[in-house]
Amino acid sequence: PGKIYAFQVRARTAVGCGPYSGKMYFQTSVGGKCYYFHSEMVEDQLPLIVGSALGGLAFLVIAAIAVLAIIFK
Repeated sequence: PGKIYAFQVRARTAVGCGPYSGKMYFQTSVGGKCYYFHSEMVEDQLPLIVGSALGGLAFLVIAAIAVLAIIFK
């Protein structure tokens, strides 16, 4: 009870193996409770967050330009 195990997984296809995932930590039950830890931090996901925010901003700018073009045409 209370042991922590780290796992990494990767896909295997006919063309070979993919990259390993981030480490996932699991702890065995202690008094009937299960614990799960994930090692990915915000820093690991920062490019995804920034890219999504910039994509959303670009969409809003294009939509605003389209609305203004329709109004003033």
